[in-house]
Amino acid sequence: MKTRFLFPHKWRIAGLLLLLLAALIIADSCFTKGYFDPSTDPGEMFFGMRLSGNMAIAVNDTEYLSVIIGLLLVGFSKEKIEDEQIAQLRLDSLQWSVYFNYSLLIICIILINGIGFLQVMVYNIMSQLLFFIIRFRWKLYQLNKLAKKEETQAVSPI
Repeated sequence: MKTRFLFPHKWRIAGLLLLLLAALIIADSCFTKGYFDPSTDPGEMFFGMRLSGNMAIAVNDTEYLSVIIGLLLVGFSKEKIEDEQIAQLRLDSLQWSVYFNYSLLIICIILINGIGFLQVMVYNIMSQLLFFIIRFRWKLYQLNKLAKKEETQAVSPI
């Protein structure tokens, strides 16, 4: 993956702030507009939307855009040290997220019909970015953990 297509490292913080702001707005919308009723059976709720009866739209376009742009900034900002190994991890994570997301979508196409499928498609827009970020961050964590372990073994006398 060419690093010239990545955002600067500082933009990841802006993406995290945008995600936090969007999450707060969505949570506020769910509680104040009555999309989340604590007395409602949790089985009837799906991320602030009722699966039974009429579909209640819990978030508006601005909130969706904030989440998507925030995820893009977090997922595709350069690391402090962007080398070939990080680029390979990023590419592998992106490929893994595409496979996982479309496998999940195929299962949902088979199992879910009607208005419930429309709700699945709304969340499918953001899920691939989310899967990518989770996988990429997990692999970076494992890489850093392994590097620290090797560093302590190399320094310690035998």
